[in-house]
Order: sequence, then C-alpha cells, then structure tokens
Amino acid sequence: MLALCSLLLGVLLFLAGIFVVLPYFGLGAAGSEVSARGTAVAQQCRFAGPIAKSQAPKRENVIGFGWICRARVHWSDGSVQWREVSGSQLTDADVGEEVAVVERQIDYSRGSDTRPQIYRADFEPNWFLAGVSVLATCLVGFFLAALGFSGVSRRFKGKSPAAS
Repeated sequence: MLALCSLLLGVLLFLAGIFVVLPYFGLGAAGSEVSARGTAVAQQCRFAGPIAKSQAPKRENVIGFGWICRARVHWSDGSVQWREVSGSQLTDADVGEEVAVVERQIDYSRGSDTRPQIYRADFEPNWFLAGVSVLATCLVGFFLAALGFSGVSRRFKGKSPAAS
C-alpha cells in the first residue's frame, strides 16, 4: 500500500512541476516587450486547470492550474477594454480592486506568433527560481514514483503465476 501511495504521489508531484510550478513563473514573459500600461479591475474570477478554455489571448486553452479573471482594463492611452487575464495574474482577491498591469508581447513560436498578454505591473519572471523549483518538484516526484514503482513491481513478482 505504501509503495502504491508513493507511486501516485510521485506522479502527481512530477505533473505538478509541469502544470502548476512552471506556469506560475510565467516564463513566456521573460525578456518580452511591454507594449502598454494601465490598470485592471477584475469583475469575476474562476480557478481552473489543468487545461481550461480561456479568452486570453486568442480563445485558446490555458495549460496549468490557476486563476482566470474577466477584467475591465483602462490603458494609459485612454482606451478601455474588457480582457480575460490568465496565469493567476489577477485572482479572486483582486475583484473590484484596481491593479496596475502591463501588456507584454509574448512570442509563442520564435517570431511567427506574437500575442499580447496581461501581467501585473510588478510581476517579473525569474528563470533561476523557475528552473530550481520545477527541477526540485519533478526530481522529488520522479524519486517517489521510482520508489513506488519498484515496491509495486516487487510485490507483483513475489506472487505465483497461478495467482495472476
């Protein structure tokens, strides 16, 4: 039983490294250009994942767990837009509050597909922390899964062929 729990926990941790920890750091924004500044007021938010339908930035799926909020954005040029903000940049705690935001041009496929995405103005992606966090989470998950797998496989090898 302990081996099976270890296997399941290991797989869950490994997947969490990819679907929770990696999206949290917003690595796509690292080095991206800020194209606009403004303030956003979230009207409603939902927590979704691991794959969620989103209007941000182009009505596509968002991978990972996190908050997706519908917000009214007042840009510094005077324009106002309704936008969906994903990646937990806004959360349910921000509903009704003004939050300083920037729009970054995220390059999804090396120059051929640049899309605008909204981030908190104080958010700065950190490659080092992201790398260490994802690596640590995935390694612990892999280690636990390997221990669990070896325990489960030993248990099945110990049974007689007639019992299988």
